[in-house]
Amino acid sequence: MSLPDLQKIAKIIESVAATEIVPRFGELQISDITEKRPGDPGNLVTTADLEAEKALTHRLEDALPGSVAIGEEAIEADPNMLNTLDGDSPVWLIDPVDGTSNFASGREPFVVLVSLIINRETIAGWIYVPMENRMAVVSKGDGAFCNGERMQVAPSDPFEEAFGSAHASGWGREYRELVRPKFARFGKMINYHCAGYDFLQLASGNKHFSLYRALFPWDHAAGVLMHKEAGGYMALLGNEVYSGGDTVRGLLATPDETFWTEIVAYLKPI
Repeated sequence: MSLPDLQKIAKIIESVAATEIVPRFGELQISDITEKRPGDPGNLVTTADLEAEKALTHRLEDALPGSVAIGEEAIEADPNMLNTLDGDSPVWLIDPVDGTSNFASGREPFVVLVSLIINRETIAGWIYVPMENRMAVVSKGDGAFCNGERMQVAPSDPFEEAFGSAHASGWGREYRELVRPKFARFGKMINYHCAGYDFLQLASGNKHFSLYRALFPWDHAAGVLMHKEAGGYMALLGNEVYSGGDTVRGLLATPDETFWTEIVAYLKPI
């Protein structure tokens, strides 16, 4: 199967963001923000998420006849929709506003994430930062580009100079109090509360490493491919390959395998 025009898809994403997301940033009313599940205030959905997902679903399916589009909010309503990834049809996987907690609070960053997946393999991805006008595009085997410039991960640095982020409970919540104090050795630690933006920073060479806790395909599929195509190394904590198409725990992204091995050995709780 031939890929759709990558730039055509990028234009669709930019258009939907300009229409459904950007005008609502900083303008949300109380009625525009709801909890996905009662009593879970950290898991929000906004009108921008819902309307952008609806628009992207229709336009992406039209752009690739025979494809199916599923988004985070649709999957939230019906988790069985993820079984679509096991079918023969190309699947568009959409996170319409990644970083919703930031967006709902009137903060940046937030991004639009789109992946094209066939038989659970990500073959293309897009990460768009509307407020910075940054569009990153990746296709398997052809490299990753941001605003037309090839992306490249940062070279490895000593821990004391490395810029990263880590969820201590990536090892399991019972170990987080053992792992967290070790973060003090690294040069700088920051959590953007937005997986897509984090992957963009990694693939652009603006960050050395990230240790993720819970992994969801709509958050990670595009970024995993982008980081790999930008020359990075990424694996689950047991050093298993992560495709980006499954829900698992504990993923470490680094510039190369040596740095990955060193961080795992250092942070390992026991």
